[in-house]
Amino acid sequence: MENVISQRELENKELAKQAASEGIVLLQNRNATLPIQNKSVALYGSGAFATVKGGTGSGDVNQRNVVNILDGLESHGFTITSKSWLMRLQRYYQKEKQIHDEKLKDDPLALLAPAFKFDDPEIGDFEDGMTGIYVISCSSGEAYDRKNAKGDFQLTDNELSNVKRMSEYYTNSILLLNVGGVIDTSFIEECPLLDSILLVSQLGMTTGDAVAEIIEGTATPSGKLTDTWAYSYEDYPTSENFGMADPKYVEGIYVGYRYFDSFNIKPRFEFGYGLSYAKFQLNTQQVKVDEKKIELSVNVKNSGNKYSGREVVQVYVSKPQTGIPTPYQDLIGYEKTAVLRPSAQQKVDFEIPITDLSVFDEELGAYILVPGNYLIRVGNSSRNTEVVASFKLDQKVILKKVNQLMKSESDPTVFTENKVELEEVAGVPHFDLKATDFPETEFVQYQEKSDVTTFISDEKQLPGKGLDQVVEEVRNAAGKILDDVNSGDVELAEFVASLSTRELVNLVEGQLSSDKNSMVGISSDLLPGAAGQTGVIDDKGIPALIMADGPAGIRIKPVYEKNGQTIEHYATAWPIGTALAQTWNKSVIKKVGFAVGTEMVEFGVDLWLAPGMNIHRDPLGGRNFEYFSEDPFLSGTMAASETKGVQEHQKIGVTLKHFIGNNQESFRNSSNSLIGEQALREIYLRNFEYAVKLGHPVAMMTSYNQVNGIFSGANFELLTNILRDEWHFNGLVMTDWFSAADPKIGMHAGNDLIMPGASKSELLCAASDFGPEFDEQGNIKVKKDFDINTKQVKTTEMWNDFVLDSEGEVLVKVKVDSNSSLNKQIKNWIYTGEAQIVDDDHVLLTGRWKDNNDLYLGDLQKSAINVLKTVLKLKF
Repeated sequence: MENVISQRELENKELAKQAASEGIVLLQNRNATLPIQNKSVALYGSGAFATVKGGTGSGDVNQRNVVNILDGLESHGFTITSKSWLMRLQRYYQKEKQIHDEKLKDDPLALLAPAFKFDDPEIGDFEDGMTGIYVISCSSGEAYDRKNAKGDFQLTDNELSNVKRMSEYYTNSILLLNVGGVIDTSFIEECPLLDSILLVSQLGMTTGDAVAEIIEGTATPSGKLTDTWAYSYEDYPTSENFGMADPKYVEGIYVGYRYFDSFNIKPRFEFGYGLSYAKFQLNTQQVKVDEKKIELSVNVKNSGNKYSGREVVQVYVSKPQTGIPTPYQDLIGYEKTAVLRPSAQQKVDFEIPITDLSVFDEELGAYILVPGNYLIRVGNSSRNTEVVASFKLDQKVILKKVNQLMKSESDPTVFTENKVELEEVAGVPHFDLKATDFPETEFVQYQEKSDVTTFISDEKQLPGKGLDQVVEEVRNAAGKILDDVNSGDVELAEFVASLSTRELVNLVEGQLSSDKNSMVGISSDLLPGAAGQTGVIDDKGIPALIMADGPAGIRIKPVYEKNGQTIEHYATAWPIGTALAQTWNKSVIKKVGFAVGTEMVEFGVDLWLAPGMNIHRDPLGGRNFEYFSEDPFLSGTMAASETKGVQEHQKIGVTLKHFIGNNQESFRNSSNSLIGEQALREIYLRNFEYAVKLGHPVAMMTSYNQVNGIFSGANFELLTNILRDEWHFNGLVMTDWFSAADPKIGMHAGNDLIMPGASKSELLCAASDFGPEFDEQGNIKVKKDFDINTKQVKTTEMWNDFVLDSEGEVLVKVKVDSNSSLNKQIKNWIYTGEAQIVDDDHVLLTGRWKDNNDLYLGDLQKSAINVLKTVLKLKF
């Protein structure tokens, strides 16, 4: 078959390179070493040829190719004097990787295996030249957290020795960090002659090209950090409460820069930091503050005389320090300039809703504006700002009264008081706001947890126990199909009332693939390699929705056969989520989203299982690379931009994940995140709230973990009261694959779809008297479930609701031939009166039904309605 690269691939590759270039962060540039003038360089480190494009797990992508750093430099005219050394190292690397891959060849969990690690050997002799470049590569992935150890968070001894000696040997020394997140940077003290450090991050398929253009100066670095890089891992307040079975969020709201700024701990590189080849001057020209919004105009001038570049204007606010914990400052706005030539200027305007300055008052159970003096700061990193205005609010303003939800039995928060006082400021514009000029307090109307509504069109037995059920009689829609709902001929409630319990269960559970890999997030028969699909009911005209991972691009099978044709679906491998956020460019992120949407339409994907947007609570989070930032505002607005881009295409949608508190991979399927109410509201919910309200995503995926004792996938207060009642989300909520949350509790809680669809029998048993299942030989069917905690397959005989009981009134006729596995048990059952022979081939089993019909038909209908709304939106 001819290997033809499509126009879509070519266009996306260019956009991916732009995003990659803007996501690179220049951390250090002593002696103005970068960009380099002489293109003859000595290149070292296995990362030069084995450049990591992104993390492992469901966030991986099947792209056509990857431009590594070596190839990128050579294609941009660099001469690599150490090429022979690299080729020898590459042969050794490939041999070691082949051994690693061979061990995983037949492992169904290979996708979730830890990333291959390789320790560079110590360099014997350096090649002559002016410039040495060393690449540090490190990967992480799903199911495993990183470790504060050499070869992971820390450099290995060989890497440190190589970098130190390289910096001493060459006149110009450059370190490239091809890493997915924060690493230990104590090597900087040990390498005082090291000139430049570029945080390459993991930039997808165009990494090498983007890096080469930054090094040669055809592109100027404009990335900014989305996390705080500390001097030591122990400087993070989470360092003693991370990776535990029940992590206590002792730091409360003081996450990332909020902690470092508020407790006067100096970071190595602060949040929002990033150098440029250009020089910029920021001048705030106009400020206006009233009871509705903050308006700012900032003039940005490239004051350099040689390089063009982009700058990021960042706006922070310091709130009054009262009895309610508040950080020293919060990010409330950011904008990236266009490329400014030397002496060029651009005015950057901000309009920030005053409600974005709210804090959560646990005592009142309300979002409020605290009274006192506020300071507005403008700069280009969290530690490089100046106060440009202040305003005073005379009295407390209660913006929104909410129920106190998801509270922990005992608040784990230890850090509750800011240790850095706000400075007195004069000589800047000042405004006075009056509480009486704000709108009336908003009161949320909540659905009651005890309520359930069931639609019926005929007399039928209604299961369920213990709730306040309202039964609504609707018109009989027997014989109607989903297109009749789409045309307006039938109401959705009428259509759902016509569905049997089994049909409802088939809608609220995904459709498991027959493929043996279905246990590892590949569970679609309609699109090979896709993560999953919803159930199909042909005679009701209900098609499937197809879902694909993941945050760095569409993950499906790149080449497969269908109807005698070879199908090619090579996807674009984009920069990882953290690198995308490091662009601080909402416009380019929206373009990336639109390009992802274009691929979805081409491939036949309905829902993208992304963006991933959990908070970087701790730098060792194994999946941090998929997510944006330690900051909820930056995370939420980035996710909203990407969502808008994808959903500019009319018939596709995104799935925000993982909702909520999934901030570590250790014990991820069972851990109980203990989070205080204020931290939940201001940090871990707020990023999702921004994304929902600004981006209007089609779907949301719940996390594996528990929060304050309740699994996210079965938490009514989270999925109904907060998500739907407070935020007015009207889309689809699904579980992550093989969630441990109880599916029937999840149905009532507001988790509409159980993925990938392995618990249908549990729902059928909970909603009806569901009999045992046998095959044609009379063998009891055996269900195989994958237990993610033990990483083993467990088997269950499918007796379902039926219990053998000689005194029972339920009779089940079973065919039993000579091959039946029941033969040995039949004799005992006949002896005890639980079975009787009918003829040579059949027996009657006597028993009773379990008293377990505790799932309301109305809960199944509610979830089915949300699934069908999404099907109607995307497929009709």
